[in-house]
Amino acid sequence: MDKLSSILPPIKRNWLPALLTFSAAIIGAGFYISVAEKSYFSAVRVSVEDPQASSVSTLGQGLTRPPGRAGSADPMATQAELVKSQRVLERALQQEAPAFEAQGVPLPTVGQVQRSLQVKVIPATNILQIGYEGLDPDLTAQLLNRIAAEVINQSSENIRLEASSIRQFLESQVPQEAEKLTQAETIETQYRQANGVVDVNAQTNTLLTNLSQLQEQQRVVAGQLQEAQTRTGMLREMTGFDSPERAYVASRIGQDQELADLKTKLINLGSQIIEARATYQDNHPQVLALAQQQGDLRSLYSQRLGQLIPDSQSLSAGSVAQDNLSQDLISRYVLTTVETAALNNHLNLLKQNQSFLQDQLATVPQRKQDLSTLERKRDEVKSNLALLQGKLQEARIAEAQLLSNIRIVSWAYVPTVAAAPQVPVILAIATAAGGVLATGIVLLLEAFNGTLRNANEIEASSEVPVLAVLPKPSGQLLLSASRTSKLERFLDSPGVVEPYRSLLKTLELRIKDKPRVIVMSSTVENEGKSDVIARLASVSAMLSRKTLIIDANLSRPEQQEVFALPSTVGLTHVVSGQASLREAIQPSGFENLDVLSNGEFISRPSTVTESAAMEIAIREASKGYDFVFVDAAPVTTSADALTLSQYADGLVFVVRPNLTVREAMFKSMAEIESNNTPVLGVVVNESQSLPRYESFKNMNNTPRGVEKELELLPD
Repeated sequence: MDKLSSILPPIKRNWLPALLTFSAAIIGAGFYISVAEKSYFSAVRVSVEDPQASSVSTLGQGLTRPPGRAGSADPMATQAELVKSQRVLERALQQEAPAFEAQGVPLPTVGQVQRSLQVKVIPATNILQIGYEGLDPDLTAQLLNRIAAEVINQSSENIRLEASSIRQFLESQVPQEAEKLTQAETIETQYRQANGVVDVNAQTNTLLTNLSQLQEQQRVVAGQLQEAQTRTGMLREMTGFDSPERAYVASRIGQDQELADLKTKLINLGSQIIEARATYQDNHPQVLALAQQQGDLRSLYSQRLGQLIPDSQSLSAGSVAQDNLSQDLISRYVLTTVETAALNNHLNLLKQNQSFLQDQLATVPQRKQDLSTLERKRDEVKSNLALLQGKLQEARIAEAQLLSNIRIVSWAYVPTVAAAPQVPVILAIATAAGGVLATGIVLLLEAFNGTLRNANEIEASSEVPVLAVLPKPSGQLLLSASRTSKLERFLDSPGVVEPYRSLLKTLELRIKDKPRVIVMSSTVENEGKSDVIARLASVSAMLSRKTLIIDANLSRPEQQEVFALPSTVGLTHVVSGQASLREAIQPSGFENLDVLSNGEFISRPSTVTESAAMEIAIREASKGYDFVFVDAAPVTTSADALTLSQYADGLVFVVRPNLTVREAMFKSMAEIESNNTPVLGVVVNESQSLPRYESFKNMNNTPRGVEKELELLPD
């Protein structure tokens, strides 16, 4: 129910454009039915044969298979599209051209036939239905049968041409593949010869065996080397020599007899020199002679020692091996050192051989891979050659067999009933389209309609409360016969008065103090602000509230016209000091209700509302009244409402659905609230305007320019 209530208002607001749109769709459909040309539909059915039943070779079976890639989801659909091919249709039209000419019917073009031709696959079968819609029933059936025959001829010709093309291709490829096989075998042989590869697995086993033997020898030699190094270290510590060369030299010196004799003589001569020095002075001839003899012996000893020791070595006197044990240890040290060096060289040679075998073994996978690649390539070429030779034989068989994979199941019949136009379908489509278009028009108009539509929309979009929603009375309440009856009929209608009474109570509750001065304004003109003030004030007066209306809309006053008051004095005269407030206030004709009209028309209304006298006039006018309603100009045309609100208890906005612009209203409220002006709320006015009296225009003392302004007032 809520959805229906939200849909009905837009339809009510835009029913006329929607109805026109829907009617246009129905009328268009009727016009199309009346002028549309009749057409006739016929169909022929063909089947696609099983390839295994139509050829003795595998290749022939493939050629007679329905067109399409292997593994495609629906190859029959491809055959269906081939029926519409330009080649088939051109041949069919060319052969049927005389029949069309004899009947006086224009021959359709290939494009026209393609657009009208309907080809579909019968579900769960291998049958194609070819349908065509034409202007003449006989020619339609003849053209369809001709198209089916051309499809069969085209299929047979395509199979023969494809088999011939495959045979020619294979005849050119077989020699090439044979040449490739010869080249592959030659390359494999050359690789085996260059790398000495006969049997890769046998060669790999030999390398692994040799490598294992070398590793065993390496472990034995390493143990011997470790033992020799241990003996060498022990002999080095016992002999005190850090190298075999020095030990060898010390051994030779210890075994030289001449060097030993010279050393003995030097020792004896030294003893003699000591005794001589004990007896004589150092410069004594005997001492000098002994010293000279000692120097000669030392020179001779050094000369002999230099003959035994190389220039790059030197030995201390204690390093000379003179006894047999030292000689034996030194000899063992030298031999052990030589043995260690030999074992070390042997171990290095074994390591080199091991590295060589490992390198050879590391290249085995690559050589094996290369050889496998060559063998695989040779096998592939050999397999391709065998395959091509087999396919060549199949192509020759398929070319000689010459089959078609299509046959006609049922020929096209001559239609007796027109297929188009289809009146029920067209009307149904027009009805649906009209409904959619009408809905679209309603939505489009609603989207471009920027006005407020109802009170709920105002409350949902703004924090300002809605004080009242005023009804729209029937036209019989709006009389224009006499001044005394136009509002009396309104006041005599309780159902219409009650919302105004509720609004008055709301204002009393919101403003506790008396008098209650309320400025009422709107966003733009024609929102019924002045009418609402007149009705609300008359209800207030009816409820015994002393009420005053001040018409401060100086650019477009209306209260004087609503109450048909004489154009004498008013607000402008009071502010300018030309008349007192008591003289300017006029009775409205209703008890407890007075009106302060606008007064004289002036070209600059702001000079009145912005003056200090205006505030004084409002304050003075409020004395003795329960309610003072100030009719101010719309906020989008003037700032008077903002100014007058400073002298009042609050501001009330009057809006009219489908007239008040949403953005303008909210912008105006935002500006007012930014100036700290109290906004009491919004009144939604859906009422019709009160009648205006024209008679007072002809009264005397009409201010200059008023008649011109009155011409702008709404009816």
